[in-house]
Amino acid sequence: MPVIIKCPKPGCGKAMQVPDNAAGKRVQCPTCKEPFQVPGAPTVAASSSAFGDTSNGGKPAAPTKCPACGSTLNEGAVACMDCGFMLQADTGPAEPEGPPNLCANAACGVANPPGERNCQRCGNPLPIAGGTLLHGRYRLDKLLKMGGFGAVYKGTDTKQGDRPVAVKDMIGNDPQEFAIRLNFFRREAEILRALESVPIVPRVYDFIHQGQSAHLVMEFIRGKDLLDIMEQAGNKPFPVPMVIEWGKAVCDVLQTMHNQSPPLIHRDLKPDNIMLLEDQRSIKMIDFGTARDLGRTAKERAAGKTRVYTEGYAPPEQIVGKPEARSDLFALAATLFHLVTGKAPEGFYTAKEIETQLLENSPSIPAQYRWFYELLRINLSEDVNDRYFSAKEIKADLQAQRVTKEAPCPKCKTPNNMRTPFCAKCAEPLTDPTAPCVMCGKYNRMGGRFCIYCGNRLR
Repeated sequence: MPVIIKCPKPGCGKAMQVPDNAAGKRVQCPTCKEPFQVPGAPTVAASSSAFGDTSNGGKPAAPTKCPACGSTLNEGAVACMDCGFMLQADTGPAEPEGPPNLCANAACGVANPPGERNCQRCGNPLPIAGGTLLHGRYRLDKLLKMGGFGAVYKGTDTKQGDRPVAVKDMIGNDPQEFAIRLNFFRREAEILRALESVPIVPRVYDFIHQGQSAHLVMEFIRGKDLLDIMEQAGNKPFPVPMVIEWGKAVCDVLQTMHNQSPPLIHRDLKPDNIMLLEDQRSIKMIDFGTARDLGRTAKERAAGKTRVYTEGYAPPEQIVGKPEARSDLFALAATLFHLVTGKAPEGFYTAKEIETQLLENSPSIPAQYRWFYELLRINLSEDVNDRYFSAKEIKADLQAQRVTKEAPCPKCKTPNNMRTPFCAKCAEPLTDPTAPCVMCGKYNRMGGRFCIYCGNRLR
């Protein structure tokens, strides 16, 4: 049975686990790297070490290389001094258990026994060993990404002609924590199914929940995310015409989400959640794990104020926990700005930067794309009412390659400024209704800053 000892080096005292027969043997502290002898028994001679040799009662010769990392082992060692892998004790030949499970934490990297789900040293989640067959069907081939809540693997669907798949594995050891994460995990699968009609959204093949494990099986996307591509190219921006096409495709996703009842808000749109495919033109949006619906009532909306955002891409109302559909339009504009400039956005301060460049006729903004930067500026506005009202409206201007300034009243045909709630001549409503006023309960129109019935500020 393993025992716990502490590193004797002053100032370290790291607790570590060693076999109960390790007394007298030399090990290395995984933290300070100081070698020392395990107390409790005299030093064991090399000829009668834990592993012995062929002259010691017929026992197999002691290994000279770590089976996990290949490092040279010290004589009589019970653990690898480089990766910390615990070697087999002298209780006889070990049962074959499979390859060691290496911790994916770059600051740790310790080899763990097969089957462990959390690293014995740092506690981080461990990847599943390559070649593992899940649910008798999905073979895990390669770890793609590891996080605190789970991992993503490239896998193979052995019952669909060896179709390549992406498998998201949810990790949660505590039953209560697992139950909470499971709800979000299941919700992500439902959102992806609701978006199946949109070409740039990955398909969902399967959702499996068994005991304390859950797996989401999706279409495998061959490509790299746009942030990685930019960073590897020294933050070189993408061509504006290409980014415009990507923007129109993302608008289709956002419009479909916002048209759900209640509306779905993505909340984390950014370049690293968009994949460029191998044809170097097409894209796919990934990671809908942060998407949430707004709720049907004011109480439900208040209960769903989880603050999920990425700095620079999130508008003020989302940062304080009050996201809405137009918050995604802000993130879209910030993403497009990053892609065409190679510069990370700085929230609504980026709108002020663009405004200054437009006023000064900066050469950094080509004349033929002034309309595009103006569109970005509008949707990076601090005030939500200054932005476009829908992704559909943004897509229309991207297609027309202009910023629409006016629209005629449908009743009297008088031109009105875009996003004006009521006609300046006949008072005909020009925009969609908003949620009811929290003070009087009456409906107003998008673009209005105060309730027309009681005067309460709407945003």
